[in-house]
Amino acid sequence: MKKLLFISGILILLFACSSEKVNFSQLQDRNGLFYLANKDKPYTGDIASFDNGKVELEGRVEDGLRVGLWTTYYPNGQKKTEGNYKEGLKDGTWTYWKDNGQQEGVEIYKYGKMLSNEGTMAEPPKDTVKEQPVAEQKPAPVKQAVAKPVEHKAQPVVWEQLHGGPVKYLNGIPYTGPVVKYMRTGGKELDGYFERGKRQGKWVYYDKYGNVKDVRYY
Repeated sequence: MKKLLFISGILILLFACSSEKVNFSQLQDRNGLFYLANKDKPYTGDIASFDNGKVELEGRVEDGLRVGLWTTYYPNGQKKTEGNYKEGLKDGTWTYWKDNGQQEGVEIYKYGKMLSNEGTMAEPPKDTVKEQPVAEQKPAPVKQAVAKPVEHKAQPVVWEQLHGGPVKYLNGIPYTGPVVKYMRTGGKELDGYFERGKRQGKWVYYDKYGNVKDVRYY
């Protein structure tokens, strides 16, 4: 009986330790991925942050990236912000409150890009914007506005400038754009494209003579 109680106590202790949240301040940001100190593998687990013994932040990190629901709090325990992360980027609805519990604003994101906002952070109401006379709109041809962005093509980034594991980062942000990699001899090794840090579309691989040896699609 004593042996059974002893084993049960150990199991309960192990479960408690495994579910304990890591203080967010213990994590290190290495090129956009979070690690525990002296660890080579990106961190996975629940995190929290405290101020004078009170929780000020709760969330989760998987493979070094923020994921799922993240919540911050005022010192009085009232929620300050709440929203979801997807692959390290804000995604979905984010809500903001004042310290008295009154909602302050709402923002909607898609992979880190804000699509809309409402509340105190919103743009001025439409009725405060004066309509422009039809005559004043004529000098702005539609063709010119559309043509300008097309003229500028993104230059490929060299592979060695990117960092991270499954998701590639440039300056701490998941990279979107073309990439090129060169061999030591100077010849091109590959051409490809990243979308939010992940391989996307057509990737071409070359041999040492500059001939195409493989083409892959992601």
